[in-house]
Amino acid sequence: MSTKFSKKQPQRLSSSTLSSKKKKQRLSIPTRTGEEDDSRVSSLPDSILCNILSFLPTKEAVATTILSKRWKPLCLSVSTLDFNLYNLSRRTMKTAADLSRLVNSVMLSRHDTLPIQTFRLKCCPFRIWDADDIIELIISAIQRRTQTLELNMMFIDVHNNFVSSLFTCRTLTVLKLKNLTIREDIPQINNNISPLKTLHLETVFFVTHTHLINFLLTFPLLEELEANDVLITPPTIFVPKKADKVKCLSNLVTAKLSGNELIPLFLLSGAHTSLIIKLTRPCFVEVPVFYNLTQLEIFSDLKLQSWPKKWIWILEMLQNTPKLQHLIIHEVSQEIENGNDHEEEYSWWEDPKIVPECLSSHLKTCLFRNYRGNKCELQFAEYVMRSSKVLINMTIHCACDIYLNAKFQMLQKLSLCPRVCKFVFE
Repeated sequence: MSTKFSKKQPQRLSSSTLSSKKKKQRLSIPTRTGEEDDSRVSSLPDSILCNILSFLPTKEAVATTILSKRWKPLCLSVSTLDFNLYNLSRRTMKTAADLSRLVNSVMLSRHDTLPIQTFRLKCCPFRIWDADDIIELIISAIQRRTQTLELNMMFIDVHNNFVSSLFTCRTLTVLKLKNLTIREDIPQINNNISPLKTLHLETVFFVTHTHLINFLLTFPLLEELEANDVLITPPTIFVPKKADKVKCLSNLVTAKLSGNELIPLFLLSGAHTSLIIKLTRPCFVEVPVFYNLTQLEIFSDLKLQSWPKKWIWILEMLQNTPKLQHLIIHEVSQEIENGNDHEEEYSWWEDPKIVPECLSSHLKTCLFRNYRGNKCELQFAEYVMRSSKVLINMTIHCACDIYLNAKFQMLQKLSLCPRVCKFVFE
């Protein structure tokens, strides 16, 4: 008796069956539950959890204390305190009161010896708090060895205790002030050197120019200065004395001025690396000698105002930066509407009798942005290329609204200029 065995043929599956199996496989992938995610977070070390909480607004960081007993000490150990009162209004007085209690609770609950890496406060535009209470809160933070202080004060006047605390704090290295009025005199504190390295001022009011100068000079170790709309109220004309012109921030590395000419340039003459100046109106201030400056950026945004000697002033900057290696000029907008029709009336250029030292021995790169080919722009670009002895790259970016034919004519004129550098016209 014999038995026949038939070889079983593999079964072919239809495309619909294959797709349904793939769906089942995808659906069968295990997913983590909320409890598992919580356990994963809770398993992280305290140091990492504190670092995560430091990126949250303090109100949200405090809210984590309801998760478990472990989170309460973590919240009080974060290195960054961030209080934002700006979005509160008169209709949310209850919320404001709650937040007021929160701020005081957090500050009082922290151990006195626990330093604050960053204290950030943005005030409400309405007088929900008394100004003195806010200042006392900030002073309390400064006294807890704060390293970075960022304040948006909505034009609250500060008193002498606040200014004295800034100057006597031994740990404060970064200070950023916005929408603030400093009316008190700068205190004279003997044998005190502030360790502040970075200072940013935005829409900050001072009483006099002398008041402003004394404020800046109180930070002799300052390395980075950024000022935007620093104002004197009421506005006055400043005529520096001869003794004032020798004062400067000798440790300054970089400085950026925007929207004003109230900070005297002689204070910045010790800058070692970079100086950025944004001109929003004609500038007639005296230019000091920047002995160590290697990079200069000038933004010209005069909003159709006339400044006939602008290029002469820029040339004076070159004459007083003997070690300059990199020059960047941004022509943000035209000085006069239809400037090409009025260039003879509103522009003035004159080759200097002595070539600036930076052109003859140091300048390596020159970048001109938003070039329009006006007479003085052409004369300045030609003078730099013609006079520079070690210039490597001369780059000119033409304004985007210039027609192609006009760009070609500009390129022809600039190409005829004798030069030793690589020339790029875009």
